[in-house]
Parts: sequence; structure tokens; C-alpha cells
Amino acid sequence: MISLISLYTLVRISDVAVGDYRLGYLLYIGRSIEKSNNYRPVSKINVNKVKDPPLPQGDTLNLLKLTEFGPDLGESATTNEKRTRPLLWLASQEGIILSSNTDAPLPIDWRDLKLPKKIHGMESNESNILEPKTFVVKLNTTPTTYLISHNERTLFQGPYLLIQGTHTFTTAALAVFLALSISFYYLRRKSNEARKVLARLEAGDLKARFEINRYDEFGNLILDFNRMADEIEKLVKRVQDTEVSRTNLLQELGHDLRTPMTSLTTAFETLKLHHDQLSSEDCQEIFAMITTDIRYFKELLDKLTLVATIDGPHYKASTETIDLNSLLQTELYSRQIAAGHVLSWKFVQNDSVTPYILGDSHLITRLFRNAFDNASRYAASNITVKINVQKEKVEVLVMDDGPGLTAESLQSFGKRRERRQRKEKDPNDFSLGLGSVIMKTITQVHGGTIEMMNLISQEEIQGACLKVTFQKAQA
Repeated sequence: MISLISLYTLVRISDVAVGDYRLGYLLYIGRSIEKSNNYRPVSKINVNKVKDPPLPQGDTLNLLKLTEFGPDLGESATTNEKRTRPLLWLASQEGIILSSNTDAPLPIDWRDLKLPKKIHGMESNESNILEPKTFVVKLNTTPTTYLISHNERTLFQGPYLLIQGTHTFTTAALAVFLALSISFYYLRRKSNEARKVLARLEAGDLKARFEINRYDEFGNLILDFNRMADEIEKLVKRVQDTEVSRTNLLQELGHDLRTPMTSLTTAFETLKLHHDQLSSEDCQEIFAMITTDIRYFKELLDKLTLVATIDGPHYKASTETIDLNSLLQTELYSRQIAAGHVLSWKFVQNDSVTPYILGDSHLITRLFRNAFDNASRYAASNITVKINVQKEKVEVLVMDDGPGLTAESLQSFGKRRERRQRKEKDPNDFSLGLGSVIMKTITQVHGGTIEMMNLISQEEIQGACLKVTFQKAQA
């Protein structure tokens, strides 16, 4: 395509370049006609600027054998070969042929010819580049006459265009070869670099990345690969952290389960061996201890099952649009009814914007139930739940007016405690230390963050605050 465009351009440039030569050639013939008084036949005009050849007797329209034209007027030939000559007609203003060097009619109907308006002006008649050109020159005669010239042409005419066409084609072929060579070298170099990066990843170096030096299609592909490697690194780290957490959790639970198991074993052995010697009060105390330990085991199994299944496919696929205002109002209303007038619950929301998040409503409800359990456990009298709607995030603050948390408790939030603890308000009940673990896991599954802090006023702790942040979603 480039070669064809180049050749077309060369043809046009050639036409412009030889325009003056062609006009001078036709004017040379025209002036010979203008000097004659009897409209000398075109066939008798020596267009080659050499001595007129003798004409046979009685031949008034002898067709001259033209022997030399420029590259635009004829095809190349050897010295002994005939050259293609232009066809010439001398016509009146009415289109009557006065003289010609051919028996052929005009190539274009007289009414369709473009005629020059000024003396010695020339007009070109051509429909497209592949068709022969017809030129018309207005002569200075009385009455007015026109010299019409028609010469055959092809797209590859003359040695000049042939050489230029060959040069263009060669240049294009060389450019393609160089482009392919450069691309091959670049791809080979990137292929070697890819092998090295993949070898490092295979050896366990998850930090291996491509070096990005250019931002073209290859650069974008390398950037996508680096992003994929980042995600793989995060996934592997998450799997490793999860495995470490599970191992630690199993070790801690194994250590933690010894106490209730020992207590249950002792209670059952006492009842088995000495039940006839125990009073009713002693039996009731033993049964209460057994009931507490069984309830502890049941709650432990329920929470461990929840922690183990939060990352499961069911919760990954269960994504719905959740209205936080409605969910929190429902939970707070249930808390107020259950607690009576012991605690005062206050809900502060943004009435102008309704906050929505994406997630599993069951898990989000479980998250805030645990948060309200912790707040009600330590609050003195008031619990405030507040929603802050930002541009792309939604914050939920659960604040109480209790004694706050110690530095050790703040640091261990979201981690499994080493041993169970008795709840202050119910000595027969125990805290498993899994509530913050469940809340943190649920928040992370939903792409959010959770943070525990103390409320400080005038350098004194005024209570505790749990801040949960989610990505904002459209309704």
C-alpha cells in the first residue's frame, strides 16, 4: 500500500515537473500552425525540430513518424524501435477537425472537453490516473482554433518512475525486515528476562518482578504481570498467616481445654464414686460446674465453627446490598428491650445520606452483636452508636462510658487469648477470647478495617470506642 501511494505521488509529481515541457512542446507546434495562412495540416508539422521528411506525391495527411519525446510522452525503446507518439488534432471553435495526424476520433467528446480561455493556455482532461491524458491548447488564430494532444500512459511509465517504484518497494521491504528484526531481538530479550523472573518465583522469591522501562503494549503486559505477582504474594502471605494463626489457635485451645476437661473428669469421678456420701447442696454445686463447662464447650465449638467457615465459598458468594441504618436500628431495639432500663442506647445517624455496604447480612449482624456484647459488658450506663458517611467509606463507631481498656488489651484485640476468663457480671460464665477474633475476621472478609481505642478527654479515659470501616456501596 505504501508503494502504491508512493508511485501515485510520483506520477503526480512527474506530471507537474514536465508540465512546462509539455506546454512548450505543444506551443512549438501551435506557433507553426499560427504562422501558416492555410492551416497547415498537423501531419506536415515537424514536431521533432528536424528537417521535414519528404512527403509522398498526393499524400496530404501523412502521419509523421515521431522519433523523440520526453519520458512523459512516450515509452522507452531502442534506437531502431518506433516510439509511441502523441495523437494531434487541430479543431475549430465549433469542434470541427481541421487537421490531424491520425484517423482516430477525439478521445473525448468535444462538448465534454475543458477548453482554455486565454491564448496559449492549456487545459488537462483526465478522469483518473490510469486513463490517458488529453491536453487542449488555445491558439492565436482567426478564427480561433484549438490544438488537441492525446498520449497513452501507464502507471509505471518511464524509467524514472520505474526506478523510484523499485526504490520505494526496496525501502519498504527493508523497513519491514528491520522492524521484524528489532521486534525479534526485543521479544527474545524479554523472554530471557521472563525466564529469570519465573525461575526466581519458582524458587520461592515472591518479590521477583519485571523492570518496566517503557509504557507501550509490552509495558502494559509487564505491568499486568507484576500486578498478578503482587496478588499472588498477598495470597501466599495470607495463607501463611492463616496457617500460623490456626496453628497457634490449636495450641492455645489445646492448652485451654485442659482445665475444663480436668474439671469435668473430677466432677464425674466424684459423682460416680461418692454420690451416696454427697449432700444435695454439694450435688447441686457439682451439677452447676458441669453445666458451666458444657456450656463453655458448646459456645467454643460454635465460635470455632464460625471462624473456620467465614472464609468459605458460601460467604464469598453471598453478597448483597445492606442498609446499615436499618440493620443497626433493629439490633439496638432488640438490645434495649432485653436490657430494660439498665443501659441507655443512643443511635446517631446521618439523615441526609443512607449508608450502604456490600456483604453477607448474617455476618454483619454477628459482627455488631459481638460489638454490642463487649460494649454492654463494660459500659457504666450509656452506649452510643454513630455512623459517619464519607466519600468512599462508611464508619461505624460503638462507644461506651466504661473504664476503657488497658494497653495490653488494646494490643491483643483481634487475637486469641491464652486462657479463658470469667465474666465480671456472671462468675459462672466465661469469656472465650474469640469475640474480637470473630469481629476482625468478618471485617477483613468484607474488605474493611476494625480498630479498638480508648476515648480520652482531659488526659483521662472516658470509655472505649470500636471503629469499623467499610467500603461504601451504591444503593
